[in-house]
Amino acid sequence: METITTNGEPETAPAFELDLETVSAEERQGCGEFFLGRANKTPERYMRIRNHMVQQWEAIRPQYLTKIGARAELRNCGDVNAIGRVHAFLEASNIINSGAVIRIRQQQQQQQAVQRKRRTVSPPTTDDLAGGAVIEHHVVERWADDAHSESSSADEDGMEKRRGRRRQQRHRRIRRRRSSADYSDGGGGGGGSDKGEYAQWTSANGGNSEFRLVPCHTFGGDMPAPFAVTVAAAALALMDLHAHLMYTEIIGLLGGRFDAAKGALHIETAFPCRNISSSTTECEMDPESEYEARKAFDAAGQSFVGWYHSHPTFDAIPSVRDTHNQRVYQDLFRSADRDAEPFVGLIVSPPGAHNADPAAYGVSDISAFHMVGSSSSNNSSSSSNNSASDIPFAVPYTVCSSDRIPSGLVGAMEELIHTHATMAHRVDLSKRFRRNEAMTTLEKLVISMRSHWDADARQQWDDAVSLHVRPLIQKHFRR
Repeated sequence: METITTNGEPETAPAFELDLETVSAEERQGCGEFFLGRANKTPERYMRIRNHMVQQWEAIRPQYLTKIGARAELRNCGDVNAIGRVHAFLEASNIINSGAVIRIRQQQQQQQAVQRKRRTVSPPTTDDLAGGAVIEHHVVERWADDAHSESSSADEDGMEKRRGRRRQQRHRRIRRRRSSADYSDGGGGGGGSDKGEYAQWTSANGGNSEFRLVPCHTFGGDMPAPFAVTVAAAALALMDLHAHLMYTEIIGLLGGRFDAAKGALHIETAFPCRNISSSTTECEMDPESEYEARKAFDAAGQSFVGWYHSHPTFDAIPSVRDTHNQRVYQDLFRSADRDAEPFVGLIVSPPGAHNADPAAYGVSDISAFHMVGSSSSNNSSSSSNNSASDIPFAVPYTVCSSDRIPSGLVGAMEELIHTHATMAHRVDLSKRFRRNEAMTTLEKLVISMRSHWDADARQQWDDAVSLHVRPLIQKHFRR
């Protein structure tokens, strides 16, 4: 049954009948972490969180109840991520936020993202990255013009003057902070002039520590990889397309299978998710989209084995917030009979700035990482306070291709393009990949997606792109 709310939006009936005094079978299945006999996650705590959210929603409806609003006045009920998952479950089940007003909040987030100033800084040295030091975001040159230039004046002289003023301001900050900038290589890394360059670079790019990048350590020697990883070429191609469509961050989930006998994790499916809000440095997944992904994985006989997101203007290196989210996921899916949970995070960087191989020019950087060390349950719930013993490790993976394109891939790509075709921050793919170059971003995208396939499948892939993908992109992603 469907009713109409006061704001004119349809309100869908709840997925199950809610009783505030008991817990239903659907709730035990959807929020199973509270029913595993854990001391810090009990059924009573779940009921307290659930009832509080339902009461909050009833008090403000039809306004949208955010995760932050749902946590208001909720004390000693576990970490914020567990509370967020209860919020996601209740929302996906239409217990809360059914027919809520969310457009106003989305528009406000988009306006804030447009107003953010773009910063360009000198890149870190190779020794800096090898040292494992926590570094600030490396903002690389945009693949096309400035991420929000489509909303600014077309007056090139005025834009150049503004860029000049920003460069002067940045240089003044560097000079002021040079004397107080300390260099720490985190146990490795360069020397000499590289240290001064790194100190200047980090000083000029100050900001919230949540968004600092944390270069990954590598497995090997006394620290072997806990499991092998393969990623289907179809999943990589869909992630690559998703990341190229938006100037802001995108996010999605990964489905697959884990072969415990062989210690192998097979990532087979990428499921692009919708965002509630997004900018060039962060995004928040739509809980209903996450619920849809889980249903799709179950229907395919797959498990939830990872997540992915994009870094549209910097390297494919996890931030402090990324490492915290990855640790939370690993804790959620932890099993007592395993030393490490087979769950990985993938990062897609469309600029591909650090591809050293000239043959890989235009190919996106797609990295995978896994957290090794202490559980987040022993750490602060704040994502800016990672434990020193809980560090990200780069996970090498093998691309699993075939001589045929999966039957549903082209349809998934078409749906993805249509979904983003009217979004405010969609990319103008007709623009140049980099300044002073002839290659367009669309041509770069085609090159990057093609690189994931073996030679036997490339002709079929080229035909599919020419007939289905390229025409849609040219129609919807040109300004």
